[in-house]
Amino acid sequence: MGSVRLLLLVVAVLSLQVLSVSADVITVDGDDSDWLNPDSSHDDPLGDVVVPGTPPTPLPGYDLDWTYYSWDADNGRAAFMGQTAAPTTHTYSADFVEILINADDDLDTGGEWHEMLGADYRVWWDYDGVANEVYDPISSGHPVYWDQWVGGSTGWQTVAGLQASDVLIAWGNMGSDYSVIEVTLNPSLFGNPDAFTWGMYLDNGTTASDDASPDRMDQRGYTPEPTTFVLLPLGLAALAGWRRRTRQVT
Repeated sequence: MGSVRLLLLVVAVLSLQVLSVSADVITVDGDDSDWLNPDSSHDDPLGDVVVPGTPPTPLPGYDLDWTYYSWDADNGRAAFMGQTAAPTTHTYSADFVEILINADDDLDTGGEWHEMLGADYRVWWDYDGVANEVYDPISSGHPVYWDQWVGGSTGWQTVAGLQASDVLIAWGNMGSDYSVIEVTLNPSLFGNPDAFTWGMYLDNGTTASDDASPDRMDQRGYTPEPTTFVLLPLGLAALAGWRRRTRQVT
Protein backbone atom coordinates (compact mmCIF):
# COMPACT_ATOMS: atom_id res chain seq x y z
CA MET A 1 0.00 0.00 0.00
CA GLY A 2 2.96 2.34 0.57
CA SER A 3 3.85 2.31 -3.12
CA VAL A 4 0.23 3.05 -4.00
CA ARG A 5 0.14 6.05 -1.69
CA LEU A 6 3.40 7.28 -3.21
CA LEU A 7 1.99 6.92 -6.73
CA LEU A 8 -1.17 8.78 -5.74
CA LEU A 9 0.93 11.55 -4.22
CA VAL A 10 3.03 11.88 -7.40
CA VAL A 11 -0.10 12.03 -9.55
CA ALA A 12 -1.64 14.66 -7.26
CA VAL A 13 1.48 16.84 -7.35
CA LEU A 14 1.72 16.61 -11.13
CA SER A 15 -1.97 17.42 -11.43
CA LEU A 16 -1.53 20.53 -9.33
CA GLN A 17 1.43 21.60 -11.45
CA VAL A 18 -0.63 21.32 -14.61
CA LEU A 19 -3.72 22.96 -13.15
CA SER A 20 -1.70 25.85 -11.75
CA VAL A 21 -0.74 26.91 -15.27
CA SER A 22 -2.81 29.76 -16.66
CA ALA A 23 -5.91 28.53 -18.47
CA ASP A 24 -5.86 31.37 -20.99
CA VAL A 25 -5.93 30.45 -24.67
CA ILE A 26 -4.35 33.41 -26.43
CA THR A 27 -5.39 34.43 -29.93
CA VAL A 28 -2.97 36.91 -31.47
CA ASP A 29 -5.29 39.57 -32.86
CA GLY A 30 -4.46 42.86 -31.14
CA ASP A 31 -7.27 42.42 -28.63
CA ASP A 32 -6.85 41.70 -24.91
CA SER A 33 -10.27 40.15 -24.22
CA ASP A 34 -8.74 36.67 -23.87
CA TRP A 35 -6.13 37.76 -21.32
CA LEU A 36 -8.17 36.74 -18.29
CA ASN A 37 -5.60 35.05 -16.02
CA PRO A 38 -2.07 36.15 -16.92
CA ASP A 39 0.77 34.41 -15.13
CA SER A 40 2.60 37.68 -14.46
CA SER A 41 1.86 41.38 -14.83
CA HIS A 42 3.69 44.66 -14.35
CA ASP A 43 2.12 48.06 -13.72
CA ASP A 44 4.57 50.47 -15.34
CA PRO A 45 4.86 54.12 -14.19
CA LEU A 46 3.20 56.63 -16.51
CA GLY A 47 4.31 60.04 -17.68
CA ASP A 48 7.91 59.10 -18.51
CA VAL A 49 7.54 59.31 -22.32
CA VAL A 50 7.71 62.95 -23.37
CA VAL A 51 8.88 65.12 -26.26
CA PRO A 52 11.55 67.56 -25.02
CA GLY A 53 10.40 71.16 -24.75
CA THR A 54 9.05 73.80 -22.41
CA PRO A 55 6.88 72.33 -21.22
CA PRO A 56 7.55 68.71 -22.34
CA THR A 57 4.80 67.11 -24.44
CA PRO A 58 3.57 63.71 -23.19
CA LEU A 59 3.23 60.83 -25.66
CA PRO A 60 0.76 58.51 -23.88
CA GLY A 61 0.32 56.41 -27.02
CA TYR A 62 3.93 55.28 -26.63
CA ASP A 63 3.85 55.08 -22.84
CA LEU A 64 3.62 51.47 -21.67
CA ASP A 65 1.05 51.14 -18.89
CA TRP A 66 0.98 47.36 -18.31
CA THR A 67 2.86 44.31 -19.53
CA TYR A 68 1.57 40.76 -19.17
CA TYR A 69 2.83 37.22 -19.67
CA SER A 70 0.74 34.08 -20.07
CA TRP A 71 1.61 30.48 -20.83
CA ASP A 72 -0.91 29.20 -23.38
CA ALA A 73 -0.93 25.51 -22.47
CA ASP A 74 -3.47 24.55 -25.14
CA ASN A 75 -1.25 25.82 -27.94
CA GLY A 76 2.10 25.36 -26.20
CA ARG A 77 3.11 29.00 -26.70
CA ALA A 78 4.64 31.77 -24.63
CA ALA A 79 2.44 34.87 -24.86
CA PHE A 80 3.45 38.47 -24.17
CA MET A 81 1.33 41.61 -24.20
CA GLY A 82 1.82 45.33 -23.64
CA GLN A 83 -0.83 48.00 -23.08
CA THR A 84 -0.18 51.68 -23.76
CA ALA A 85 -1.67 54.54 -21.77
CA ALA A 86 -3.60 55.76 -24.83
CA PRO A 87 -4.16 54.59 -28.41
CA THR A 88 -0.99 54.77 -30.50
CA THR A 89 -1.29 57.17 -33.42
CA HIS A 90 1.49 55.52 -35.49
CA THR A 91 2.48 58.91 -36.86
CA TYR A 92 6.19 58.12 -36.49
CA SER A 93 7.53 55.85 -39.23
CA ALA A 94 10.64 54.81 -37.29
CA ASP A 95 8.82 53.41 -34.24
CA PHE A 96 9.45 49.79 -33.28
CA VAL A 97 8.88 47.22 -30.53
CA GLU A 98 11.34 44.86 -28.85
CA ILE A 99 10.83 42.01 -26.43
CA LEU A 100 13.99 40.88 -24.63
CA ILE A 101 14.36 37.48 -22.97
CA ASN A 102 16.91 36.34 -20.41
CA ALA A 103 16.27 32.66 -21.06
CA ASP A 104 18.58 31.18 -18.43
CA ASP A 105 17.64 33.82 -15.85
CA ASP A 106 21.27 34.61 -15.02
CA LEU A 107 23.89 37.25 -15.77
CA ASP A 108 26.67 34.91 -16.93
CA THR A 109 25.53 34.64 -20.55
CA GLY A 110 23.97 37.10 -22.94
CA GLY A 111 24.56 40.83 -23.11
CA GLU A 112 23.34 44.14 -21.72
CA TRP A 113 20.56 45.79 -23.69
CA HIS A 114 18.04 48.43 -22.58
CA GLU A 115 18.97 47.92 -18.92
CA MET A 116 18.54 44.14 -19.16
CA LEU A 117 21.58 42.22 -17.95
CA GLY A 118 22.08 38.78 -19.46
CA ALA A 119 19.79 39.30 -22.46
CA ASP A 120 19.91 36.14 -24.59
CA TYR A 121 17.20 36.69 -27.22
CA ARG A 122 15.01 39.40 -28.64
CA VAL A 123 12.13 39.68 -31.09
CA TRP A 124 11.61 43.07 -32.74
CA TRP A 125 9.64 44.66 -35.55
CA ASP A 126 8.47 47.98 -36.94
CA TYR A 127 5.44 49.14 -34.99
CA ASP A 128 3.19 49.66 -38.00
CA GLY A 129 1.04 47.59 -40.32
CA VAL A 130 -2.71 47.05 -40.18
CA ALA A 131 -4.51 46.92 -36.85
CA ASN A 132 -5.71 43.47 -35.75
CA GLU A 133 -3.76 41.75 -38.53
CA VAL A 134 -1.33 38.95 -37.62
CA TYR A 135 2.27 39.16 -38.83
CA ASP A 136 5.09 36.59 -38.69
CA PRO A 137 8.79 36.25 -39.60
CA ILE A 138 8.07 35.72 -43.30
CA SER A 139 5.29 38.28 -43.71
CA SER A 140 5.69 40.12 -46.98
CA GLY A 141 6.48 43.78 -46.42
CA HIS A 142 6.38 43.53 -42.62
CA PRO A 143 9.39 41.56 -41.37
CA VAL A 144 9.65 40.28 -37.82
CA TYR A 145 13.18 39.58 -36.54
CA TRP A 146 14.38 37.01 -34.02
CA ASP A 147 17.91 37.67 -32.71
CA GLN A 148 20.30 35.82 -30.43
CA TRP A 149 23.13 37.36 -28.46
CA VAL A 150 26.28 35.51 -29.53
CA GLY A 151 28.75 34.81 -26.75
CA GLY A 152 31.76 37.09 -26.75
CA SER A 153 30.17 39.49 -29.22
CA THR A 154 28.92 42.99 -28.65
CA GLY A 155 25.61 42.73 -30.44
CA TRP A 156 22.84 40.65 -31.89
CA GLN A 157 22.83 38.06 -34.65
CA THR A 158 19.59 37.46 -36.54
CA VAL A 159 18.51 33.81 -36.55
CA ALA A 160 17.53 32.57 -40.01
CA GLY A 161 15.23 29.74 -41.00
CA LEU A 162 12.27 30.51 -38.76
CA GLN A 163 8.85 29.12 -39.58
CA ALA A 164 5.89 31.46 -39.93
CA SER A 165 4.30 30.07 -36.77
CA ASP A 166 7.41 30.55 -34.61
CA VAL A 167 6.63 34.22 -33.94
CA LEU A 168 3.19 35.82 -34.25
CA ILE A 169 2.55 39.51 -33.59
CA ALA A 170 -0.41 41.90 -33.77
CA TRP A 171 -1.50 45.26 -32.44
CA GLY A 172 -4.86 46.94 -32.09
CA ASN A 173 -6.74 49.74 -30.37
CA MET A 174 -9.19 48.99 -27.60
CA GLY A 175 -11.63 51.73 -28.56
CA SER A 176 -10.37 55.12 -27.44
CA ASP A 177 -8.80 53.74 -24.25
CA TYR A 178 -5.43 52.21 -25.16
CA SER A 179 -3.49 50.10 -27.65
CA VAL A 180 -2.54 46.45 -27.29
CA ILE A 181 0.67 44.83 -28.54
CA GLU A 182 0.60 41.02 -28.61
CA VAL A 183 3.31 38.45 -29.31
CA THR A 184 3.35 34.67 -29.00
CA LEU A 185 6.49 32.57 -29.40
CA ASN A 186 7.36 28.95 -29.97
CA PRO A 187 9.18 28.37 -26.64
CA SER A 188 11.73 26.08 -28.28
CA LEU A 189 13.22 29.24 -29.82
CA PHE A 190 14.63 30.15 -26.42
CA GLY A 191 15.14 26.68 -24.97
CA ASN A 192 11.84 25.92 -23.18
CA PRO A 193 13.10 27.27 -19.84
CA ASP A 194 10.92 26.55 -16.84
CA ALA A 195 11.51 30.15 -15.70
CA PHE A 196 12.96 33.25 -17.34
CA THR A 197 12.84 37.05 -17.23
CA TRP A 198 11.73 39.40 -19.98
CA GLY A 199 10.72 42.95 -20.78
CA MET A 200 9.12 45.04 -23.54
CA TYR A 201 10.75 48.11 -25.08
CA LEU A 202 8.71 50.61 -27.11
CA ASP A 203 10.73 53.04 -29.22
CA ASN A 204 8.70 55.92 -30.67
CA GLY A 205 11.36 56.65 -33.29
CA THR A 206 11.73 60.32 -32.34
CA THR A 207 13.80 62.42 -29.97
CA ALA A 208 11.20 61.74 -27.29
CA SER A 209 12.10 59.35 -24.51
CA ASP A 210 11.36 55.67 -25.07
CA ASP A 211 9.72 53.30 -22.60
CA ALA A 212 10.64 49.95 -21.10
CA SER A 213 8.42 47.75 -18.97
CA PRO A 214 9.69 46.87 -16.46
CA ASP A 215 12.50 49.44 -16.39
CA ARG A 216 15.04 46.72 -15.60
CA MET A 217 13.38 44.24 -17.98
CA ASP A 218 12.96 41.63 -15.26
CA GLN A 219 9.34 40.48 -15.44
CA ARG A 220 8.84 36.77 -14.76
CA GLY A 221 7.81 34.19 -17.33
CA TYR A 222 7.33 30.42 -17.29
CA THR A 223 7.20 27.59 -19.83
CA PRO A 224 6.21 24.34 -18.06
CA GLU A 225 8.62 21.58 -18.92
CA PRO A 226 7.21 19.06 -21.41
CA THR A 227 7.99 16.21 -18.99
CA THR A 228 5.31 17.52 -16.64
CA PHE A 229 2.64 16.85 -19.22
CA VAL A 230 4.17 13.48 -20.15
CA LEU A 231 4.47 12.16 -16.60
CA LEU A 232 0.91 13.02 -15.63
CA PRO A 233 -0.83 10.65 -18.09
CA LEU A 234 1.80 7.99 -17.37
CA GLY A 235 1.06 8.23 -13.66
CA LEU A 236 -2.69 8.06 -14.25
CA ALA A 237 -2.23 5.06 -16.55
CA ALA A 238 -0.14 3.27 -13.93
CA LEU A 239 -2.76 3.95 -11.28
CA ALA A 240 -5.52 2.64 -13.54
CA GLY A 241 -3.48 -0.51 -14.26
CA TRP A 242 -2.92 -1.14 -10.55
CA ARG A 243 -6.66 -0.77 -9.85
CA ARG A 244 -7.51 -3.28 -12.60
CA ARG A 245 -5.03 -5.80 -11.20
CA THR A 246 -6.43 -5.29 -7.71
CA ARG A 247 -9.98 -6.00 -8.88
CA GLN A 248 -8.81 -9.15 -10.69
CA VAL A 249 -7.04 -10.48 -7.58
CA THR A 250 -9.99 -9.84 -5.26
